[in-house]
Amino acid sequence: MEIKKINPENVAPPIAQYHHVTVIPRNAELIVLSGQIGNEQDGFLPMDIETQFSNALENIKSILKSEGLDTSSIFKINIWLTEKMDREFYTEKWNAFHNQSPPATTLAYVSSLARPEIKVEVEAWAAR
Repeated sequence: MEIKKINPENVAPPIAQYHHVTVIPRNAELIVLSGQIGNEQDGFLPMDIETQFSNALENIKSILKSEGLDTSSIFKINIWLTEKMDREFYTEKWNAFHNQSPPATTLAYVSSLARPEIKVEVEAWAAR
């Protein structure tokens, strides 16, 4: 199965690492992940946003692995942050996560998430 990631020529190019359009092949099975927070496997939630972001991405990788998938199967991802993080750190982690093939992406800053100590939530949609 090939997921097509496209940036049409009739709109401005993306302003960051993502594709404007992702096309899922007919008959693909969709895998929808709940928003992942930055807790560790034992449930511990670090206090800093950078560690929470790294952990949330790793949690997504682990869930996909449990389904026999990897990050290349992600066609849409939503990232919500409650505070700014170091841009260089974010870019490094994000680029490593999507292996230079980013899915359709939404990044938003929100005032709060489910609990005050949660600073990151990442939701992913994948297909196989």
